[in-house]
Amino acid sequence: MSESTRKLRWRLQWRAVLLLALVWVLLWGEFSLLNILYGLVLGWIVSVVFWLAPIRYYGTVHLGGLIKLAVLQLWDLATASIQLAAMAFQPGLKLRPGVIKVRLKSNSDLYQVAVAELISIVPGTLVVETMRRPRLLYLHVFHLPDAAAVRKQRKHALMIEDRVLHAFGSDDEVRAADQRREGASP
Repeated sequence: MSESTRKLRWRLQWRAVLLLALVWVLLWGEFSLLNILYGLVLGWIVSVVFWLAPIRYYGTVHLGGLIKLAVLQLWDLATASIQLAAMAFQPGLKLRPGVIKVRLKSNSDLYQVAVAELISIVPGTLVVETMRRPRLLYLHVFHLPDAAAVRKQRKHALMIEDRVLHAFGSDDEVRAADQRREGASP
C-alpha cells in the first residue's frame, strides 16, 4: 500500500460515517445523543476497517441519456419477465443455459459495475464473474439455443454499456462510444 493510499484510508469520510450512523440509529430505534455518538464512532471504524479505494468519476449526468437508460431498463425487465413466464409454461422445454464472455469497451470500474448490475437485475441473465484487465463480464444466460442467441446477448450487453455511457459519461466518453458504434455498423 502506497503512502498516499495509507493516508486516504485514515481520512474521515463524512458522508459514509453519517450514513452508517443513521443506519445504526434507525436499527436501534432510539434517537438519543449516546446512540448517535455510538453510531458515529462505529461508522468511522467501519469506514476505516472496510475501506474501499475511491473511484474517480469525471463524467456528467446527461438527463436524456438517463431517461433513455431508465425506460429501456424497465422495458428489458418487462420483456424478460414475460419471456421467462411463457417459457415456464411450455411443455417439454429443453433449456440450453450457458456462460458467455463479453468484452466491454469502456475502461472504468464504475461503468463496469453499473453494466454488471443492470444486466443482473434482468431475469434470465446473471453476471457470474468480472475481470478488470481486460474489461470482461462473464454472463450466465438462462437459454442459449444457438450461436445467434449468443451474439444477441453480447450485443445486448454492449448496448447496456452504451446506455450507461450516454447517461453518465463525459463528453469524450460519449463521443468515443458513438465512434465505436459507427465503426461496428455495416
